[in-house]
Amino acid sequence: MRSTLSLLFAVLLLIFASQNTHEAQVRFIFGPPVAMPLILIMAGAFVAGFAVATLGHLVKKLGRSQFRNED
Repeated sequence: MRSTLSLLFAVLLLIFASQNTHEAQVRFIFGPPVAMPLILIMAGAFVAGFAVATLGHLVKKLGRSQFRNED
């Protein structure tokens, strides 16, 4: 059951990616706008969000462990 759901999710993700291949412009703080496929922009936003959430979780976990060691 679990592998079937994973396969279904992978197929839906591939269909979504194939529908979002047109280019979009990204404007960074410095420099000219850069054109790249929309799916790369969305993947980059996902990875950046995942990194921020993971970093926040690690900071919170480290803070808790240091608080416990002070006792």
